[in-house]
Amino acid sequence: MNERRATDSQRSRGKWRRPDKYICATCGREQHFCWTCPCGFMICSDCMEENFWGMTCNGITWTCPDCGAIRGFGND
Repeated sequence: MNERRATDSQRSRGKWRRPDKYICATCGREQHFCWTCPCGFMICSDCMEENFWGMTCNGITWTCPDCGAIRGFGND
């Protein structure tokens, strides 16, 4: 009987998975953490702080500039 084994890259790892690298779309630097959107947009904390005025209107959520999705900061 032939058994097919899925490699690590083929296995489903769940809906949410940490990216291999965080690269900020604004400053272009690799970071330890970035705010991320499912569309692939990433922004580091420093750039988020600098652009906070244009990315949120209530301090609870931020809007992805690429796709327009509303994302939470996790401070429910």
